[in-house]
Amino acid sequence: MDLGLPRGMRDIEPDDYILLQKVRDAFSETCRILGFRQMEPSPLELLSTLEAKSGAGIREEIYHFTDKGGRDVGLRFDLTVGLTRFVASRRDLSMPLKLAAFSSMWRYDEPQHGRFRWFYQWDAEIFGAQGVEADAEIIELISRVFSRLGLGDVKIQVGDRRVAEEFLRKKLGISETDAILELLRALDKASKKSEEEIVREYSGKGLDANVVRRVMDFGMIRGEADKVLSALEKEGLDTQGNLSRLLDSLKSRRIVNVDLNMGVVRGLDYYTGIVFEVYDPATPDLGALCGGGRYDSLPAAFGRPDVAATGAAGGVDRMILAIRNRGGSMGDSGVKVFVAYVAKQMAAEASKLASKLRGLGVSTELEMMGRGLRHQLEHASSTKVPYVVIVAPREFQEGKVVLKDMVSGKEETLPIDEVAARVAKTPQ
Repeated sequence: MDLGLPRGMRDIEPDDYILLQKVRDAFSETCRILGFRQMEPSPLELLSTLEAKSGAGIREEIYHFTDKGGRDVGLRFDLTVGLTRFVASRRDLSMPLKLAAFSSMWRYDEPQHGRFRWFYQWDAEIFGAQGVEADAEIIELISRVFSRLGLGDVKIQVGDRRVAEEFLRKKLGISETDAILELLRALDKASKKSEEEIVREYSGKGLDANVVRRVMDFGMIRGEADKVLSALEKEGLDTQGNLSRLLDSLKSRRIVNVDLNMGVVRGLDYYTGIVFEVYDPATPDLGALCGGGRYDSLPAAFGRPDVAATGAAGGVDRMILAIRNRGGSMGDSGVKVFVAYVAKQMAAEASKLASKLRGLGVSTELEMMGRGLRHQLEHASSTKVPYVVIVAPREFQEGKVVLKDMVSGKEETLPIDEVAARVAKTPQ
């Protein structure tokens, strides 16, 4: 029997799942603080719903099939589509509406470092608010999530599709919608390919090479806010006002890890305004850890042009890699105390003590293999349990047990009730 997995799949092992849960907890707590309500959209959508975001070409990148009822359906490839479909179908919802989700999804693209075909993402969206305050709210959530995970020095790179489109129309004289979209896609690749590679690629699509180079030059306008805004003003662009207002709002929220980058436009065609990507300067090879922006056109595609939308999604696998690359020690077992015993006649008493600790809310592991004390302690050490309680006949006759600190190696003999209280009060 072949016990392998399909390409691009993997098991999330216990140590990895602990890290995943750390990201989930940081995200959930941040959502609570900022007033985002969490939900989970359906994992299975009508194929036509999934195509509303990215067109029929998305079929090559997702898992889709015909179900037993003859319907064309597909597994979700992100959470934005499901959340937007939900909101668009509910005219009873009060706006603005702040929704969030954390779950798994599937994409049939090429597996690579930090990218699988089954993976987890977190997602936060604001529906019904048109101004930059909603964009700033999303960016604040992003900043707070990364700070909670020890990644507070990530760089949030902010651009604006409206500014880029104005440059194409006003400075380069491009008016055809298809040409504008192609040039925006070219601009989005500026951080992934060399200028010459991009020029060759898009010249082959019929675009003028000099125009493509001008677009690449525009994408190099990046850095500190004042410098970028001054450069845009020199270009004679009128749509930079939203960037200025966004920066003012972020400053008032004390979000300082933000740079402007005209090369950030996001590749998907439905973005309509402010866009952003998050990079870790310590692990630049991972690519963007998070991205998003304003996408008012997607609710319109679902029949709700009256609903504005902005949001962001973060890649959990890449965030975990960033934490690990910084030496983050988040992968312990989560168990706080291991209850061991010296002789088999103490097994029942050890079980009673473990149950008492669990009743106090203490994460407790109990010896179940009947091993000798040395092997019990080796097991506790291998799982990085901070405390071991040893139930031994002599001490137990006196109503006491031995508490061993597995970090310092220190042992002390205490009354059983005191040990339970001591371990319960000790911080996790």
